[in-house]
Amino acid sequence: MNSALAIVHTTRRDNDSTGMKMRTRGPLGSILAATAISMAAAGCDSASPPVHTAHTDSAGIPIATAVAPVWGPDEGWTVESEPLLEIGTVTGAPEYLFTDVVAAVRLSNGDIVVAERAASELRRYDAAGNFLWRAGRSGEGPGEFRSLDFVGITDGDSLVTYDGALLRAQLFDPQGGLVRSFRVAVTEGEAAGRAIAADKAVGIVDGLLVVRFIESGDEIPTGVVRWPLERVATLDPADGTVRSLIVVPGREQVVRAREEGGLSQGTYIFAKEPEYGAAAGRLAVIDTEAWSVRMISPRDGATTAVFRRDLAPREATGALFELHLDGIVEIAFADPDQTAPERVDGLRRMWRGMPRAPHLPVLRSIHVDGTGHLWLQPYYVAGADPPPFEVHAPNGTWLGSVALPPGLHRAFIQYQAPYMEIGDDYVLGVWTDELDVQYVRMYRINK
Repeated sequence: MNSALAIVHTTRRDNDSTGMKMRTRGPLGSILAATAISMAAAGCDSASPPVHTAHTDSAGIPIATAVAPVWGPDEGWTVESEPLLEIGTVTGAPEYLFTDVVAAVRLSNGDIVVAERAASELRRYDAAGNFLWRAGRSGEGPGEFRSLDFVGITDGDSLVTYDGALLRAQLFDPQGGLVRSFRVAVTEGEAAGRAIAADKAVGIVDGLLVVRFIESGDEIPTGVVRWPLERVATLDPADGTVRSLIVVPGREQVVRAREEGGLSQGTYIFAKEPEYGAAAGRLAVIDTEAWSVRMISPRDGATTAVFRRDLAPREATGALFELHLDGIVEIAFADPDQTAPERVDGLRRMWRGMPRAPHLPVLRSIHVDGTGHLWLQPYYVAGADPPPFEVHAPNGTWLGSVALPPGLHRAFIQYQAPYMEIGDDYVLGVWTDELDVQYVRMYRINK
C-alpha cells in the first residue's frame, strides 16, 4: 500500500480518535483526499482498517470528512433509561409545577437552575431536586422579565438571562441577586447603522453570551430567498460590550411583490436555515442545506475548523409531506380528534397550498457538550419519531449515534424549544409525559 493510502486509513478506534492528518492546501487537498479514499476502498486488502474520518486541511484550516462511524454494533455511548433526577409534578406545590420551561442548567455543585417562562422566574433546586429559591417576576424593571427566553452559566456560577421582548441580558449571582443588566444591541462597527435587532440567545462560550441578530439589509430580494440575514455576536456580561462575529444567510422564505405595491413574505415548507451550538469554549454553525459544520472563534469570528459529510438530501415526497402535515396538525391542536373538522381541514388546505422545497433539510440542530463533542440531529419531519443524535469528537471524527429516552420536548422550530444541556456525563433537559406535563430530568451518559 502506498503512503497516501496509509495516511488516510490511519484511524484509532477510541473516542478522541484523530488519526494521522494528511496536510494539503486548497482545492488540490480535497482532490487528493477524495482520490486517496477511493483508491483505498478499491485497492487495499481485507486486513486494512476501515476509513472512518479523513483529516485534511485547507489554507491552515482543519477539515474532517466523515466516512463511517468508529463505533461498531453494541459499542459506544448509551444513555440510561431511568433519570438520575426528576423535578416536576402534575399537582402540588407551585414551585414544582412547570408550564413553559425554556432552559435548565447545572451549577458546579450539582444544583439545578430552571428558567420558567410562564412564571417569569428562575428557580433553583439542590442536587436532590429540592426547591431552594426563586428570582424574578413579570415586568420590565430590574430583575424582571417580559419574556424569559434563556438562562446560561458564566464565571463563578453566575447566571445570564436573555429577554427577547425587552432585548435585554441580565446577570444574576448564584443566589439569584441581580448584579447588572444590559440592552443587547450592536453599537459599534459597520453593523451599528444597519437595521438589526437581537433575536435569540444561542449559548455561553468562554463566559460570553452568544446572540443571534436579524439583519434585513438594504434591499429585499424576491422569490425563494435566504432573507433576512443573521448576524452572530457576543455580549460580555462584565461590561455589556457586544462584538459582531459573522453574518450568514437566514431562513428560506418566499418573498413576492404585491400588485398594489410592497412585498409579502410567506412560508416555504422544508426551508433550509442556519442553526447554532455553543458550549465548552466552542461555537458551531450549521446550515441545514448540507451536512457541514463550521467551527467559529468566539473572539473574532474566524473559521477554525470545518467538519463535513457527503450526504445527499432526501427527496421531499408527497408521502413525507403528508406525514409532516399530520405532525403539524398535532402541534396546532391539542386533540385533533376533538377539534371541529372544518378547522383541521382548513389548516390542511392552507399548508397544502404553500410552496415547498424539493428536498428535505439534511440536519435539524446541533449541540455542543461539556467536553466539546458535537451532537448533530438529523432532520426529521414533524410527524416522525426523532432519530438518534450523531456524535462527533472535538476534531470532527464521527464516533456513532446516541439515542435519548423518549419524550424529550422539542418544538417544531428549534429555537422555540427548551435548551438542552449535555455535560461531561449527563443530559439535562425537559421531558413531557402523555398528558404533556413538563418535567426537568437529568440522565446519565455511559461512556
